Amino acid sequence: MAEPPAPAAPQASRTCFWGSQVTGFSDAGPDRAILNIGQRESWELTLAAGCPDVDWAQKIGIRARGGDRICPGRPAELLVPDAGGSGMRRCLVRNVRKLSPEEAAAVRGRSPAK
Repeated sequence: MAEPPAPAAPQASRTCFWGSQVTGFSDAGPDRAILNIGQRESWELTLAAGCPDVDWAQKIGIRARGGDRICPGRPAELLVPDAGGSGMRRCLVRNVRKLSPEEAAAVRGRSPAK
């Protein structure tokens, strides 16, 4: 006799953010950047190879491609001013990942909230 199908795993809710919610950013090494959303939330962006470094940038922008919000699994692009300040360089965001509260606290240099 066939066994009943296993129940479907609950889908994790898609967590997203709006580009306008970004309150800060930092360079996280080659082809990575960290975006701060509010006081406690941080997201790691994995960038396409060859993207401009964001460590020297005074400001950046992020734009969703094919939607309004930036979400894991959806294409986005990082906008970094070029060295001359006359325009923006576009960089494909390959992956978006929300950091855990502990990871977010670590990148912000403080203890996680209890």
